[in-house]
Amino acid sequence: MHNTTPKDCWKRIGVQGDGSCPELAQQVHCRNCPVYSEAALHLLDRPLPQNHLREWTEHFAAASVYSSGGLRPSPSQGERIATISDRRYSAAASVATENLFIFRIAREWLGLSPLLFLEVLESRPVHSLPHRRKGVVLGLVNVRGGLIICISLAALLGLEPAQEEKKNTRSRLLVVSHGEYRFAFPADEVHGTHRYDPRTLEEVPATVAKATPSYTHRILGWGDKSVACLDQELLLAAFNRSLS
Repeated sequence: MHNTTPKDCWKRIGVQGDGSCPELAQQVHCRNCPVYSEAALHLLDRPLPQNHLREWTEHFAAASVYSSGGLRPSPSQGERIATISDRRYSAAASVATENLFIFRIAREWLGLSPLLFLEVLESRPVHSLPHRRKGVVLGLVNVRGGLIICISLAALLGLEPAQEEKKNTRSRLLVVSHGEYRFAFPADEVHGTHRYDPRTLEEVPATVAKATPSYTHRILGWGDKSVACLDQELLLAAFNRSLS
């Protein structure tokens, strides 16, 4: 672009225009052109508009009064709309939300804190232990070169197995790590982390409480399903007892 090119030439014949400027072959982009740089300097060097200093002085003075506990000047229409939007956003953000890691074992959808889970892996062989072929402890499983205990959460919770296809491609191995506890258990299906409003939690129905009185402390409605929110401390204590 040459010096005889009119103002804002980049919008007409430059990269923002039809690209017909002969200087583009050498400059590649308008921002590399001296004309573009000269226009930028002219913009920065232009005289301040009338009342510029007074308007900004009033702006920062009002902000100072407001932050010190004084009254804020009457806002304009645009400021009132922005204030209303901010209040709506703050009200929505003030609703406390929590996360729940949801998975399925047998017919039941269960939930635990996502902080418990170290990783979710593909299913893998479990090496049985002597005299431990039945019950909660299934055996040992290899996780990244180390052997950790693999348990049956279905046996621990007393869940009846579901009649499913013999080959379940959605099954996963969930690895739990919490303090001194580190173990894994298979799940028939994993949904992942779900964000919810704790105010939507429901009390445990009597029928569920009789089945697993020690482990379910709340029920979460999740679409057309109900998720049993497990008590992690009681669950970890039960895991510890299963090792004895």
